[in-house]
Amino acid sequence: MKKIIWTIFAIAALVFSSCSNKVNLYSDEGDTTIVYAMLDTGADTNFFKITHSFVGNVNDLAQNYDANNYTYDELEVKFSGVFEGNPVTQTITLDTVSKWIPYDPNATFYNNCWQTYYYTTKKLIEGNEYTLTILRKADNVTISATTKTINTFAFKKPVVNTVGFTGQSASVEWRVRDASTMYHSTASYFEVYGYFHYSELMPGATDTVKRSIKWALGEGTESGLFTTANNDMYYAINYTPNALFDIISQDAYLNNNSPYGVQRWFEKFEFVIFAIGEDLYNYHLIANSNSAIQDVPNYTNVTNGNGIMSARVAKNKFVTIMENSRIKICEDNERFGFINDPNR
Repeated sequence: MKKIIWTIFAIAALVFSSCSNKVNLYSDEGDTTIVYAMLDTGADTNFFKITHSFVGNVNDLAQNYDANNYTYDELEVKFSGVFEGNPVTQTITLDTVSKWIPYDPNATFYNNCWQTYYYTTKKLIEGNEYTLTILRKADNVTISATTKTINTFAFKKPVVNTVGFTGQSASVEWRVRDASTMYHSTASYFEVYGYFHYSELMPGATDTVKRSIKWALGEGTESGLFTTANNDMYYAINYTPNALFDIISQDAYLNNNSPYGVQRWFEKFEFVIFAIGEDLYNYHLIANSNSAIQDVPNYTNVTNGNGIMSARVAKNKFVTIMENSRIKICEDNERFGFINDPNR
């Protein structure tokens, strides 16, 4: 098979935590610069993957790192915006870092090698616009992409630092304090998860191990989750609290790894709200389209190139599980060795 192809690797686990999407983009236009970046205001370092298309047999060249990537001196990469600690727009030159990607026998593209990423350790600010500019020196072509980070939002509910799971109805709520967007988020999609955390001590072991059970509480678009009540504008996901008891009882790990004498202690329960930007959400919609007239889903916000630069962020809150819920978990699952320690 001969065609010009580029890949931006996986989008899985960016924020679409429950999905698995790979960006596979094709072109018949010759050398094309490919950009992949997810701006995260909560990250210490933001990374940018920049590759290029190739012509030839995809089965051979997809595994060839040199066929997919530029050398360091072929590009000049700059990044512009307002960074934490300085109120004015700055333009910085991005440096590179190498990361070893282990061998994966099922991977379509190159692995088991050092891979180059551009990066910045400057702290990004929520709700601000940032531009990536790439000068391709060989033909003096400029490639660019602009996106806005997700604006500030904070938990509205749960309000207190304890939570119970014996009820049949509850909600996770959050609000945006951004008058410039009429208190709407600049995110396009949200996913909300709960994490049941616990410590585990196996018989004969001397150290405890931290483990958790992931619980999908709900998801939806910005417009679908936006709520106005009593002159208050916020977002809400409804869930069934007592479903947690069945989730724990049916957990495969607990059922298959609970020998006599195992001890487990409750840690704080964690709520996490994942938010993603418009461009990644648009790509997700197109890539998962069942349209019969579009052979290869293709969405990009990169000028003179292809790929995606978008934004993501996660907000979390830890709460203590209430006494009656801990007692019920212990009583319903004696074989799992949960201990209701009031001091933890």
